[in-house]
Parts: sequence; structure tokens; C-alpha cells
Amino acid sequence: MANKPGGWLGKLSSLIIPPSQTDTRPTSTVTNKRILDELIASFEDSLHRESFGTSLLFNAHFLIIMHPDTYEERQNAFPVVVNEAVEAFKAIIDSHKSQYGRVSPVASSWFFKFGAGQEFNGEPVGPTELKVIGALTGILPGNGPAGVAAEKVNVTRRVKQTNLYEKVDVDVHAFQHIDFREPGAFVVKFNFDSPVTTAGQAPVSVPLRVAPAAAPLPRSIDAGLAQISFYIAELNKEDTYLMRDREIVVARKEPDNQHFPNYLLLESAYVSNPHARIRYNDSTHSFQIASFSRNETRVNEHLIARSEPANPQWLDLPDKAQILLNSMVTLHFQRNF
Repeated sequence: MANKPGGWLGKLSSLIIPPSQTDTRPTSTVTNKRILDELIASFEDSLHRESFGTSLLFNAHFLIIMHPDTYEERQNAFPVVVNEAVEAFKAIIDSHKSQYGRVSPVASSWFFKFGAGQEFNGEPVGPTELKVIGALTGILPGNGPAGVAAEKVNVTRRVKQTNLYEKVDVDVHAFQHIDFREPGAFVVKFNFDSPVTTAGQAPVSVPLRVAPAAAPLPRSIDAGLAQISFYIAELNKEDTYLMRDREIVVARKEPDNQHFPNYLLLESAYVSNPHARIRYNDSTHSFQIASFSRNETRVNEHLIARSEPANPQWLDLPDKAQILLNSMVTLHFQRNF
């Protein structure tokens, strides 16, 4: 005899899988559109959750976690997904400006980090799984100092039981099984009045040029030969360094190099040790740069060649220049005389 709806077979099913916990979401492959849709859903949830009064507030940092096979399949599209997401975010912000009056983010850039793993926070990550985690700022898995006790980070993520984005605390150790690779990290500086591009893809490239002959060095070295303002994306940190020595080393901040007076030390896992050197060349009255990192170093969007520290290959540095280290740390160099 056929089982009637709600009969003994249905009751047995309810005992095994309670209806309130049944996952009714359709299983689908992870496409570029699905990644984009999840990013938009996460962003919209944060905008409605965080905005108040006349201030439009929203998440600026996003982690996108997927199965390693899916990561390999989708990785070439990540830059396009990021650009599409930022354009969508901007359109959503524009549609709410009249309601709130002003845009008041607590970060200064969009930050996207794609990671691969088969488990996150005790949940398996299968080939059809996609986890988008957002925060106002400061999601830094894998970048904390060694020996520091685990802490929780407050994030928004889709909760399996409700299928809704909710504000939850996640232990930083939940990220230890995720492989966040450097090519999967993107930073987009906030600019709501002009086209948006990801870091390393500026719409206008400024060609490298040989700096013209300049006046002699200033009488007082304390005045500084050059000023270098820098932005560390994963820390959302900005600062300024005054170049007083004729030659400086740009390096990752480590215990063994903090006593050198002519080091520009950057607290970033994306900076090599050493990464580059910048010097003033008395014979040409110009500044020069040499890169030693196995990762990218760009000057005004132009990739510069890597050389060995013992045999630097010097490149003339314009009087004003943007130096991009590994697509994550931005230096703005400006000559002072």
C-alpha cells in the first residue's frame, strides 16, 4: 500500500531530519555570478544592519572561501568578480544616499580575499559550497603575531540553519585551514566619483621617466630628502616616513631589523625582507629604486625587474611616484627638494 503524505514514512523522515533543520537550498555549482550575488547579498545586509541616523555604513572587508577545486576553476575570474562587485556596491550606495545623506565607512578601501579549504569553523566546504564573510574592517586571518592567544572576530555570514546573513563571532583559528593565496587578494581604494579598478590596474598609466637634474641636497638633512606616505591594506593602516638618509631599505618589520636607522619597516606579510632599496644618486641628481622581492614591485603601474641584493639593478624614480608592493602595500614617494 502506498504511503500517504504525512504517513509513517514521513514521520520517520521527520525523526531522522527535523523539518526546522532541513536545508532546502538547491545544490548548485559555484559560478562567477553566484560569487557576485553572495557578495552583493552580504554587502546589502551590512548596509541595512550598520547604517544609522544620517550615516551610510557598510562592510568593506570580505573573505570568500571555497573548495580548492572550485578555487582553481574560478581564480582567473576573481579580478572581474571584484570589479563587478564594487560597481554593484557603488550603485547600491547611490540608491541610498538620499535616505542617509552621507557615506561614512570606517575603512578607506574595499578589501577582498579569496581562500581555498575543505573545512571552515567545523563545517565542511564541498565543491558546491561558497562562504562569504564580511566585516566593517580588519578581517586578518593568518596575519596575527605568533604566540598571541586566539581571539574572536565579529563578522556577518550566512548561517546554515536560517539561510540568512547574521552577525556572529568567529574564532580566528577557524581560518587556519584556509589557504589565502596572495594572487587572490584585492584592494580597491574608495572613490565614489570615478571608475573603480582593482589594485595594480589603474585606468591611466604614468610612464616611467628619468628625473631631471635637480638642485643640490638641502642644507639640513633633518628636512628630509623625500617623504614616503604608505598604506598597508590588510591592516587598513596609513603612515608617513621621512627619508633622511641617502639610501634606505624597504623591508618587512622583523625583530632582527628594527635597530637599523635607515630601514622603512612595514608590518605586512606581503612585504619581503628586504623588498627594495631607494637611494639618491649624486651624479644624476635623481632618486633610484631597486627591487629584490620575488613578488611584484610596480612603479606607476610598471612592473620593475627583480635583482639580487648584492647586485642591485637601479631604476630611476620620478620625483612623484606610486610604488606598489605585491599589490597590497602602496607607497607614495615625493621628493622634497
